Amino acid sequence: MAALLGIVANAMFLDAYGSAWLPATYIAIGAAGIVVSGAVARTAQHFDLLGIALVVLGGAAAAIGASWVVATGGAAWVSVPLLILFPILIQLGFVFIGGQAGRLLDIAGIKASFPRIMTGFPVGAVLGGVLGGQLVTWLGRTEDLLLATALAQAAFATLVWATGRRYASHLGPPGPGPAPDGQPDPDDDRTPRFSLRSSLTSRFVALIFGYQVLSALGSQLADFLVFDRATAQYPDPADLARFLAGYTAVMNAVSIAFLFALAGPLLRRFGLRLGIAANPLVLTVLAVAMLAVDAVSGGTSFALLVTVSAARIADIALTDGTTRTSINATYQVLPERARLSVQTAVEGMGVPVAIGLSGVVILVLNALPIALTATIGLTAIVCAVWTWTGILLYREYGPALVQALQRRPLLVPTADLDSTPEDEAVARQLLSSRDGRSMRLGLDLLTAMSSPAVAVELGGLVGDPRPDIRMSALAGLAASGDERARRQLADEVRAGAGSTDGAIRLRAAGALEVLDPVDRSASAALLEDEDVTVRSAALDSVQAGDLYALAATLTALEDARSAGAAAGAIGRLGDAVVPLMAELLDGAGAPAPLLVMRLVRAATTRSAGRDQVLRRHIGHRDRELGLAVMERLVAAEPAPEESAIVLDGILLEDVRHARRILAALAAIDASGDDLRETDGPLRRALCDELDLVCQRARTGRLARHGSALLGPAMVELGADGSSGALALEALSVLLSPAESRQVLPLLHPDLPVSERLDQLPALESDSPTDLVGWLRNLVGDADGHWRSNWLRACAVHAAKTRGVLDRVDEDAARALGDPIVDEVLRSASTGM
Repeated sequence: MAALLGIVANAMFLDAYGSAWLPATYIAIGAAGIVVSGAVARTAQHFDLLGIALVVLGGAAAAIGASWVVATGGAAWVSVPLLILFPILIQLGFVFIGGQAGRLLDIAGIKASFPRIMTGFPVGAVLGGVLGGQLVTWLGRTEDLLLATALAQAAFATLVWATGRRYASHLGPPGPGPAPDGQPDPDDDRTPRFSLRSSLTSRFVALIFGYQVLSALGSQLADFLVFDRATAQYPDPADLARFLAGYTAVMNAVSIAFLFALAGPLLRRFGLRLGIAANPLVLTVLAVAMLAVDAVSGGTSFALLVTVSAARIADIALTDGTTRTSINATYQVLPERARLSVQTAVEGMGVPVAIGLSGVVILVLNALPIALTATIGLTAIVCAVWTWTGILLYREYGPALVQALQRRPLLVPTADLDSTPEDEAVARQLLSSRDGRSMRLGLDLLTAMSSPAVAVELGGLVGDPRPDIRMSALAGLAASGDERARRQLADEVRAGAGSTDGAIRLRAAGALEVLDPVDRSASAALLEDEDVTVRSAALDSVQAGDLYALAATLTALEDARSAGAAAGAIGRLGDAVVPLMAELLDGAGAPAPLLVMRLVRAATTRSAGRDQVLRRHIGHRDRELGLAVMERLVAAEPAPEESAIVLDGILLEDVRHARRILAALAAIDASGDDLRETDGPLRRALCDELDLVCQRARTGRLARHGSALLGPAMVELGADGSSGALALEALSVLLSPAESRQVLPLLHPDLPVSERLDQLPALESDSPTDLVGWLRNLVGDADGHWRSNWLRACAVHAAKTRGVLDRVDEDAARALGDPIVDEVLRSASTGM
């Protein structure tokens, strides 16, 4: 459609009005593009993509058909609206194709497939150019090409309709969701209003718009230079036509080859880092080359024509192959309900605005005595600004991805839940109940409420004959700052701690937290109470600085029944635990004692001393303990330099270990179907080891770069939600290229073993090449890579069932003294 419309509209216009009026049409294109695209952008907030596309494309087909009827009557003026419509229809066509691709493909799919989708455009241009002349010969008049153009446009609309019908679930109206600014519209959650002005308040959208305007302006200036220099070089129309034919053929051939063979692999390899910057950077270099050639050879030289032609050919190939794909990928960051509106506004308005601006600029520059040099110089400046805008856009792309992945909290903080008079009435009703449990519940509710009337209610209960009621009332008053109640509560707690009634001891343990440290230490016996619920309540009352509680807390941490409460106490004790944790970590082997693992996980209070101790053990031989250490080092901000160096080194080790695991799994897969069932335990153990390494990679990067930066992407990947591809794209942008190549193969949830192997660095040259070799490697573990007795036991089992146990190092396995490994070896020797 575009090729045929371009031929007939330009031929009719140039024949009737000449080239002098072309800049005026550029200005009209800018104005018309703003009106048409603005209307489509507003309509996109109320109607689905398919409906809008069919109305626009079908209406355009009808308009072109009507113009054919008018043109056959000799009305040459119809070429003016056709010439204005030409670039607008191209941009809207790209919007609809890009909109469909954005709904049907994720970001990885867009980078891989969209360049090949765009190959259809230059192929169609070639076909239109070849068919255009033949159709004129067959039909007899240039105006009759409008009928073929209308049919091509109708076919385009039909294809869009067929795609929409086949993928109706993806291309239908978007459901309820956040408005473009990330917040719900209080007036109408389903159809928020859209305006270009409000969208441009977003720095990210404004940069996309600026990038597109500069892209179109630079391309338009380069295109003008080609035709201007070609006209100067070939004054004879026949020679000019031959040059333009050859130029067009080369341009389309280069574009098709680049789109089909190179664009997709380049974008998959380098991402938007290359895709956004390549086009403006290449065009800037070539514009500078134009200035140099103009200065050396002159404006009428053939060398300058070759240079400007090469610039335009490179621009066309890169625009279709990298720029359009990259910009379509950036739209995926926007909420789906606003995506089509923003895309239409940016592309449908930005390009016509640039064309109109280029018309004004060319008219002004043509009035200068050095028009050619000024035009080339302006092109270089525009391309340089375009390059800088691309750099800024890519810098903004990462934060925009993080913002798109942010999840709203589902729970309201308890501090925001204020009590109401109705709540107080319920608490008083419970308090007046004769049932002891209801009365205690009412007392607990009153204690949690902040109301002047509460003190009066509690004051009336401090003389209650029941000790647990007295302690609860005194605890509520003490928490509000009543020092007299605090002193009286200390006496009650000391008395309650020696009671034979477990309920009274439990109430005394729960009241410890409002006492002074000295009074808490006087009742430390509650931390060792025979009743686990009492011990847990006392542990919940441990505060920072309670050194008397350290030994009892550590003992409770070993007991599974009180481990949770003890972990909370460890966290509140803070630096008091650090010397003991350092001692236990220094003495921990592999596998590490359970107490050490629990202690590290419980040390949640950040401090310089704690982090210094943990940093020494990031690379602990027990990988699970190392993971727990890294989890404790995760903070909102990036790690300090000394921690970052250690974390980067550990990542390299984990990547190498993941490569070993994957190579062993691949050897199992290649060993034959008949024995895979017997390798099941080994396969599951290797998969568990791979999961551990992947968790270490995820946690290590969070600790390295901070949860504020990487947290949303890691959470989305862990949730395995619909935004997984967006999360992977965020990591590829936020991490360095070297980190991305190491981490993404481990974090990608759907990669098969072979693809992960291909993407990870190669193993050492002496690594095994078959399953038996890997079994020997696992059982012997001479290099200390595996460090897992369970993996060894599974490898011994696999060797036994395969009949190759005599080919592995049994002595190394027996020397471990591990009961599971010894049991598997005994069963192998007895044939059981």
